Amino acid sequence: MRKEGLKIDSQEQKENMKNTRKTLKVLQQAATDKENLAGRIIIDKDAKLATTSSKQEVKRKKVEDKSVQTEEPNVTAEDLTSEEPSENYWKRLAEKREERLDESFQENERLKEALEALQEENRVCKEMLNESRNLVEVLQEMLEENEGDATEAAEEATEES
Repeated sequence: MRKEGLKIDSQEQKENMKNTRKTLKVLQQAATDKENLAGRIIIDKDAKLATTSSKQEVKRKKVEDKSVQTEEPNVTAEDLTSEEPSENYWKRLAEKREERLDESFQENERLKEALEALQEENRVCKEMLNESRNLVEVLQEMLEENEGDATEAAEEATEES
């Protein structure tokens, strides 16, 4: 039984050794030794030979050069005089129209904002107009009452005299 206990202990020790984390000293012995830096996989010479032979078997991809249009397409005199304008002509025409549409869209947005601001200002002015009309009516009533009181007082004064 003791042997089984030792085997279990040794197995537990092996598992603990596997699960324990290696310290930085163990992983990276010297920073000057570039071949043995931390995280680098060490490959045997036999493995290197096996990988180089498999790399030779891999087909290389063909690289194709594709021309990329970096300039704006030029419209030539031939485009303007021919019966069927070229693709560059239509492309350039579409770009110009797109620019004009963007400009008109931005102008419409500005005008819409200005219209909303003016409508709000108009609403505020109408409210102020209604308030001032009400104030004028109240003042007229007060003046009429004062004139009525003043005429009554004048009549009473004339009657007393």
